[in-house]
Formats: sequence, C-alpha cells, structure tokens
Amino acid sequence: MIKYFTVIVFLFYNCTFAQEANHAIAVNSIKANFSVKVLEAYEENSFSKLEDFYELLEIYSAKNTPNTLKKQLEERINALYKENTLVSDFFTSDKISVDRLLEKVASKELKFEVKNIQKVKTFGNYWTASYILTIQRDTETLQKTISQRIYFYPEAKTFGNKKKEVWSLFLGEME
Repeated sequence: MIKYFTVIVFLFYNCTFAQEANHAIAVNSIKANFSVKVLEAYEENSFSKLEDFYELLEIYSAKNTPNTLKKQLEERINALYKENTLVSDFFTSDKISVDRLLEKVASKELKFEVKNIQKVKTFGNYWTASYILTIQRDTETLQKTISQRIYFYPEAKTFGNKKKEVWSLFLGEME
C-alpha cells in the first residue's frame, strides 16, 4: 500500500513540475507578451540590426580602418549577438564564432549588401529571418541566401536603484 502511495505522490509531483516548466516557457514566449502590431515593430527593428551588422562589418573590413576604431566596432558587433553564437563563414560552409569571422574579414575590403529580408517563422523566444547577402571584393561577387535566428527575450536591467524587465533583441545563429 505504501508503494502505491509513493508512486502516486511521485507521479503527481512530476506532473506539477512539468506544468510549471511549460508555464515558464509560455511566460517568456513572444506571442504571449505582445500584440501582432507591436511584434511587427520589433521585427522591423531586428531587420535594421541585421543591416547594421553588415554595415559595421564593411567598415571593419576596410584596410584603412584604425585599430582604435576596429576595437569599437568589435564591441558593437559583439553586442548585437548573444554570447557564443556561431555564424556562417562566408567563404566556406563552416560555422565559426563572431570573433573568428572578424579575424577573417579584417583588411579584406569587402562590400556587403542585404536584400529581401523577411520573417520566416516565429518560435517561442525567437524568429527566423531569411535574406540574400551579396559580398563583393574587387571584381569577385559572392551571393548567399542566409537564414538567421533573431532572439527576443526579457532581461533584468538596473536603472539606478530600480530593476526592470526589458525585452532585448539579439542576432543569433546563421544557416
């Protein structure tokens, strides 16, 4: 009798824990917190972040960019991404870190153009954007279709003595 009671309590506990986990996921879900119009505004802002990334990368790749400016650009580019994000190496099919990508494009005089940015699908705390990237160096031109995750989730931020939950956009993995 005690075995059956223990098994029932164990199952009840696991069901309760699973429901709490699902509730936590739902609370941090994008669709649970924003209307369609607000979400569309954030999506547009995320597309601007994608364009900003490639503009910063283009300046970073210029031969005449001073080292002090390169340091600032590195910080700004890394701030666009979540930590430890892997991105596509534009020249191979490998996945590399953002810092490694910066090393590879340094002083290469690359020009980037982003076209047809579109949201593909929204998931729990991110959406995917698809776009066409054109990379030009001298007379060579490379064109790739890229699918990239864009994360949108709450973060606790401190403003003076007050803490507030703020939703932040970060660029994510490329495919």
